[in-house]
Amino acid sequence: MKESKLMKLSTFCMIIFAYFWLSSCEKKPSGSFEKFHGIWISTDLADTLDFRTENDLYTSVTNSCNHFKYSILSEDSIRIQYNGCLYILIQPTNHYYHFNGSQLIIDLEHCYGFRNQKISFIKR
Repeated sequence: MKESKLMKLSTFCMIIFAYFWLSSCEKKPSGSFEKFHGIWISTDLADTLDFRTENDLYTSVTNSCNHFKYSILSEDSIRIQYNGCLYILIQPTNHYYHFNGSQLIIDLEHCYGFRNQKISFIKR
């Protein structure tokens, strides 16, 4: 009888702990992926971004296709990390972005695999 109460109490404590642990996880800004999802072409037609999933980004820059991981940090900040064969050597970098109507503008200075400048994209 005493073991049964102890088992119920420990199960209850585990459920409460799991609830608080899961509810305290960092949440991304709502609707972030929906804004980015799809193919974006730079206004000068040199770069293409393909946001395929909530974490996978593919680029086409000067005839080469590269895989990147990304995460939306806030309403104006995105973290990008190259995910190709040299991904261990390349550190993720954070970049300012904003939407201007149907344009996505990302400051890609110091981002491996991209031109070192602010680039405007239009959704295809």
